[in-house]
This record gives sequence, structure tokens and C-alpha cells, in this order.
Amino acid sequence: MIEYGTSPDRAQQLSNAALAMMSELGVIAHPNNYTIFFNYLSGEEPDLTQTIDILRSNNREFDELRCRDLFARFFDTVNEREIVTRITDDLRNQLTSVLETVRNAGIDTRAYGEALDHFCEYIGDKDFTNLEQALKTLLGATREIEGVNRILETRLDNTSTEISKLRRDLEDMKREAMTDCLTGIANRKAFDLQLRDCAMQSMETGKPLSLLLIDIDYFKTFNDTHGHQAGDQVIRLMAQTLQQNVKGRDTAARYGGEEFAVILPMTGLGCARQLAEHIRHNVETRTIISRTRHQELGKVTVSIGVSTFEFGEPLARFIERADQALYLAKAKGRNRVATERQITDGNKVIRTLDITAPEPKKQRCA
Repeated sequence: MIEYGTSPDRAQQLSNAALAMMSELGVIAHPNNYTIFFNYLSGEEPDLTQTIDILRSNNREFDELRCRDLFARFFDTVNEREIVTRITDDLRNQLTSVLETVRNAGIDTRAYGEALDHFCEYIGDKDFTNLEQALKTLLGATREIEGVNRILETRLDNTSTEISKLRRDLEDMKREAMTDCLTGIANRKAFDLQLRDCAMQSMETGKPLSLLLIDIDYFKTFNDTHGHQAGDQVIRLMAQTLQQNVKGRDTAARYGGEEFAVILPMTGLGCARQLAEHIRHNVETRTIISRTRHQELGKVTVSIGVSTFEFGEPLARFIERADQALYLAKAKGRNRVATERQITDGNKVIRTLDITAPEPKKQRCA
């Protein structure tokens, strides 16, 4: 987010420009949306700038659903910070308690050492007149340090349990931070990390890497007609379809709003397109039934863009080609799959015009 050290004149310019852009794009003027476009124009968030530039270049609508997703992706980290703060405070309290117990044990240990020294003096001087008292003193000190050691052992056991719990909390938080709360599949943050790792593996092994970008056709119309609950049901259904059709090494993610993505390691363009057709077909054959009203709401379809990674290229370019292919599939009538081979090269010619929606093959390429 932009630093508040920005000069008043610069801040005023950005503010005016942000409001003007929001008006031009038909974006509702509320604080979250203002934050998005103020920071976009400031150039302080390169990932945000790149994302919005791609959306604008493809004439995507900045409706409330998309803006809400942009804000959640780039600015809504309050909950995550609160979880980290809580766990950090718990861990600090546990360690402070352990240090206090160890410190007390250290004091008692020295006391025991003094009692043992006194006893040795009695033995060395062969003065047995106070031996009984010396033995009582030593026995008391021994029992005392045994008690402290038991307390310390118990305390350390308890602390070990607490620290294990905190570690599980951290793992849960990490998993939660990487999971889309509505669908239970990977979210955009997890997608970005996984795509980066897969690109590195692809370059190291020389194996292909492909990407599907999937958009639910006419989702806004469906959402406006049947309500947000029905819209959420469609999004969950889409996520379930992806989970049923991707292999263990593949990653299905909610890319944002009604858009999804599938990362396909060790998969070339032809096999990626084949899987895309299979997903498209599975979606169009399903009927949406309202869970509350128990009535059919009709069917939905998806458009899918497919691209293959070119070794060493920026990941943004890889994603952009899939996005352009997706836009082409929509422009050609929706409920289609288009690949990067079908998009225009430098706004000159379309390399091939074989956009079709054939019945999918049953077998997935290895």
C-alpha cells in the first residue's frame, strides 16, 4: 500500500485521478474501491498494477464482485495479522514462564550446593556432633531440589504440549491463508506460489507446463437473477468439478470472483486442451438446483483459455496468454475452449481458427 509520506499535492492528484477512473469504469465509490484505484495509480503495488492492466486490456468489467476480490487479495490482511499476533503473544508468554521456572530452579540448585558443601565439611573435620542436623539439612535441600526438578519437568512437558499446539495453529493459519473460504480449494495466493514453483521445476526438468483459465459464462446475470446464495452454489459446484477432474500433481485454484485456474505440470498444450474440453463438458451437463427452494435454476457453462509456459518467460506473460485465449473463447460465443495458438500475434493474424467445442475424449493425457 502507498506510504502516507506522499506529498499533499501528489496525494490530491492521485485522489482526483482515482475518483475519475472509478467513475469512468462504473466502479461504486466506497472506501475499499477507492483504496484499490488510489494504489493502482500510485504505482506502489506492482502486482496490483499488473493485474488491473491485464483486466483493462481485455475489457473486463470492474463490478462489485471483482473489486471485492481485488481488495481481499491485495489489502485485506487484518485477520491474518491478528492470528499471527495472537500466536506470537502465546508463544512469548510460554517462553517467559519457562525462563522463570528455570531461573527458580537455578537458585534452588545453588542452595543445594551450599548444603552439600556444609555436609562435606562436617565429614572432612570428622565432627559428628552436628551430623544429624547436617543430614537433615542435606535431605531437606535434596527433597527441595527434587520438587523443583519435578515442577520444571512438568512445566517443560506442558510447555512442549503448548508449543506443539501453537505450531499446529501456525500450520492451520498457513493452510487457511492459502485456501479459498467459499470453495475449499487453493486461493489466488496459493496459485501464485504454486505457479512459481512449477515454472522453476519445468525449467529444471525440461518438462512442459500448461495453464487453464476458466470463467463462468454470464455469471453476473445468473447471480442477479437468482441471488448471491445461488451464485455461491455455482462457484462451489465449479470448484467440485475441478477437484474431480485434476490429478494429484495438478493444482485447481479460485483465481478471483467467478474465475478459476488449473496449473498442469508435465502437460503439453494438446493434453491441456483435452482436459479443458472435459471440464467444459462436465459443467454444461450439470443442472443447478436451488438448495433452499428445491427447484431447477437451469445450467451454466464455462469458457476456458489454455497456454503453455515458455522457459524463462515472465509468469505474467504466461498468464496473459491464457487470459487472452479465454477472452477469445468468450468473444467467439462462450462455452468454448481456446488456446494460445488461436490468439492474434501482434494484432496481425490468427494463426488458426479451429475453435470448436467437441465432445471430450475420456482419456486424459499423461
